[in-house]
Formats: sequence, structure tokens, C-alpha cells
Amino acid sequence: MEEKWSGRRVADRNLPQGSCELLRGLVRSLPEAVAVTRGEEVIFVNPEFTELFGYTPEQVIGSLLGDLLVPEERREESLTLLELARRRGRVAIDTVRMDSRGNPVDVSIALAVFQQEGQEPGLIASFRDIRGRRQSEARLQHYALHDVLTGLPNRALFLDRLKLAMARRARRRDQNCAVMFVDLDRFKEINDQHGHAAGDALLVEVAERLRAALRPHDTAARLSGDEFALLLDNLTSMDDLRMIAARILAEFQRAFVLEGKMLAVGASIGVAMCAEDHQLPEHLLRDADYAMYRAKQQGGLRCEIFDSQMQVHLILRNERESEMRALLDRRDFAVWYQPYYHLQSGTLQGFESLLRWRRQNGTYESLQEMLQVADHAGYAMHLNRETMRTSCEQLQAWSQQWRDRTFSLSINLSARQLYHPELIGLFSSVLESSPIDPHRLIVEISEGALSEDPKAALRIVDRLAERGVRIAVDNFGSQLAPLSQLLRFPIDIIKLDRELVASVSLNGKHLAALRSITELGHSLGLTVFAQGVEHAAQMDALRAAGCDMVQGYLFAPALEPGAATHLLTEQSGSSAWGQA
Repeated sequence: MEEKWSGRRVADRNLPQGSCELLRGLVRSLPEAVAVTRGEEVIFVNPEFTELFGYTPEQVIGSLLGDLLVPEERREESLTLLELARRRGRVAIDTVRMDSRGNPVDVSIALAVFQQEGQEPGLIASFRDIRGRRQSEARLQHYALHDVLTGLPNRALFLDRLKLAMARRARRRDQNCAVMFVDLDRFKEINDQHGHAAGDALLVEVAERLRAALRPHDTAARLSGDEFALLLDNLTSMDDLRMIAARILAEFQRAFVLEGKMLAVGASIGVAMCAEDHQLPEHLLRDADYAMYRAKQQGGLRCEIFDSQMQVHLILRNERESEMRALLDRRDFAVWYQPYYHLQSGTLQGFESLLRWRRQNGTYESLQEMLQVADHAGYAMHLNRETMRTSCEQLQAWSQQWRDRTFSLSINLSARQLYHPELIGLFSSVLESSPIDPHRLIVEISEGALSEDPKAALRIVDRLAERGVRIAVDNFGSQLAPLSQLLRFPIDIIKLDRELVASVSLNGKHLAALRSITELGHSLGLTVFAQGVEHAAQMDALRAAGCDMVQGYLFAPALEPGAATHLLTEQSGSSAWGQA
């Protein structure tokens, strides 16, 4: 018989007495699709069942539910589920069932034993459509493993696929895998000139070109910013590798079109082939990254393959990084101070703060080489923080001892420190916690660091100048910075490149160049500072050119704090030239 409920048809066949009332209650209380069986045959389905699976009651009643809904690959699962339901009385699972057209339907199934007195036991099966939830979960999983902008796999998924490729390589030595590390050239410049939206559009186009250059089974991933990684799997020879690298470089030799403009965007590519010593995916990615760095050092738009020579450099770098970590843990470093003088009067004007490495035998040596290691390993800001705090404390101590003198202290910033996002906060924190006059603090930034990303550098230097510190351009003349850089930046001092100072004499082209630079600096209201002065002849030439400040071994090397304090005591208010 059939009975109409709420304008829709509910079917039953051979229902026990009183079952209609029971089914009405089920329909009212359960929004899910419901089927009731006696034994294994279906005796009832509600309208929601028809809506979800497409079967009419006439097609279902008297049939076996498993024959209608269970896919072939889920048969064993279904039998296990029925057995558990009969044993436990109730069971639930998220699984897949088929509709009347054979399409898969993601459902959450709850089975409960159904039995009336004198009747064969059956089941009440309720089905809840979870396709929306599964789609949301799939989207979340996709976003967790893919870059939102380009749609490429992210670092986590790339490393997972690389791990599988390395495992296959271990089983089949005739098929190798390799990693390509791709870093765009001039991306910061493009971002600054055309905006972040154009930069994002460029990254999307780069992703498409990388996909097109790879074979179907290879993987392109975006690691971060303008860094991409490529997994090349099933390589049988170096020729495969070279062919793919050539295709990728060719993609970057074609101009990109952004906002209707043709732009040349190069890429530096590093390649590492999987070898016995690559135990982890991160090791292979690291070597490819190192090779990419070498490609960028060679001018970009080229591909470098990691080899044994690079391996030696990498081992040495890792050893130096270990030394750096130990140095920081033990605090085996100190700040020393090299004095600088007013050239005409010979009076002591201040000191440059320089880090020194305290060796195990108690001697000290320059940290210059280790500073490059610190930059690459991410320790540069830690050292900068220690240098700033120690230097400011020393300047304050000297200022209290010699209240009538106005000497200054300079601190160096590397390129990585200059562009570090924590730099401004660090300066603000140190200056706020110190009573020193910020104007007595000089921040030295190399000409090369300012030229690396002029727009970003200008923003940072402006913010430093707003905090009252003075700005010095270090190694001025080493890269022939444009005049516009001197005009736009809030610069107070230009510190001449050591090679220019070393080559100067009382006659010749070098002296003429030095005079031109000095006159230019003075015309812009800048102090001209010569470093690396080692001979009296250099000092005479610098004086003839009109240089303002000098520093070098001719006067004094870097001194430990006690010796620097003694020097201040000796030369308080007097000229040092009689002692030079």
C-alpha cells in the first residue's frame, strides 16, 4: 500500500501492524535518507532516499539494498559493516555508495538493528549526503598542499613527492631523480616598479611556463616568494637533465607581457642530482639551492649543476655554520673599537664598532669571514643586536666620563641586516632603552647594499634617519652609485672605498678622482671619510684632496674596550698626529 505524507509518497510493502506510525515518526525526526529492511529485503524507503539515490520506491521495495547501492570495490566493506551492526546493534561509517545512474555518492551511513516481535530482524539504514563536506575537506587539503596564487604544489607536497622519488631511485638505480631550484632575477625591481598585482601576475605566468617545460610526470612547486622548485623524476642520463634545463632557460629568454609592456625576466637555476649522500629530501633541495646561488653569482639567466667542487664549498660552509652556532652559544665574541680622526686637526672623533672572535687559546681575530656565514645562516640580526646594545652601553659610559666631548660611534649593517624586517624594531628598542643621543650613532651601509633594492633601501634608511641616527655610505666609489642615490637618501657621510684610498698619491688620476668625489660630497653637505689609511703618503694626499675624516692602521687598529678607553684618556682634547 502507499500513503501520502506532506504531499510526498512514502511506500511500504508487507509492513507489520503499527509500522506506519513508526515510519511517520522516523520521517519527521530524521532529515536523512532512510531505508528499512526485514532480513535483507527492503520493506520501506522515505522520499529523501529517492532524492539522494534516484531510485523510486517501486524499484527498491523487495530488492537487496547492497545490490542497488554498494559499488563492487566496497562489497567487502559492506559485509563487514552488516556483521558489525548485527553484533553491536548499531554502527556508523563515512563511505561511498552509488545512485541509480551509477554515480558515486559520498554518504555517512548509520545502521541500527530493527526488529519487531515475531518478525525477522532487519535494519534501519540512514544515509546523510556528505558531498559538500567532502568537497570542503578536499579544498582545505588542496590549499594545505598547494600555493594559492599559482596552484602549484607547495614546499610540503614537493618534499613528500621528492621523498617518494628518492625511494624509487633507491630501488631502481637505472632511473634517477633531480631537483631544480629556480629563483627569478630582478623580481624585487619589477614589484617596486609595477606593483604587487603585476608581480603576482608574473608569478602566475612563470608557473605556467614551468609546467609547460616539464614532462607530465615531473613536478613544479612554488616554495616562497619568487622561488620555485622542480622535481625531475625517472631520469636515465644527464642528457635528460640538460634538455629540460635548456627548455626552462628558453622560457625565460622570451619576454613576459605585464600591463601591455614587454619585460625581460631572467632566472638563476641550480640543479642537484640525487646521490648516495642525499639521505633526506631537504639535503637534495639544499644542494640545488646552493647551485642556484652560484648561478646568481655568475650573473643570472644560467643553470649551474651541483658538483664535487661545490660539495667541498658546502662542507666548508656547514663547518663554519657549526662554528658560528657554537660561537653564539658560548658568546665567544666581543666588540672592539677602531678610532677615527679629524684629518686637519688630528683630534679623535669617535670609534667604529667591530666584532672580534675570541678563540679557544684566548686570542681575538676578525669576524669578517664569519659575518658572511652568519648572514647566510640567519644569525646576522642576532649579532647585530649584540653589537648595538654593547656599543650603546660603551658610548654611554664614555659620554658620562667625558661629558664635554661629543665623539660618536659607528655600527655596520650588512645587506641582509638592512633588509631584515626586524631591523627598525631593533633600532627603536635599543634607542628607547638607552639614554644616548641618537645623533652620536652612525649607521654604516655599503654602497652595494643600497644599490641592491634602491626603493626598499630608501624607505628603510628614511626610517632610520627619523630615529635621529646619522647615515654613512660605506665603500663609496666601489660600484659607482648614481648621483641620484646621494640626492635622494638622507646621507650624512660618505666613507671612501679602501681600494681608492690605497691607490691615491699626491699626483695622478687617483688624486684627481679623489678631489672630484670630495668636492661633490662637500657640495652636498656631506662629510668625506677615508678608511684603510696605512701610509703617511696616503694621509698627505687625502689632506691635499680636502678629505675630512681618516681611519686606519697608520693611527690605530681596532682596540679592546679597555685600550680604547685608555686612548680616549691620552688624547682627550689633543691632536694625535704627533703620535701617528
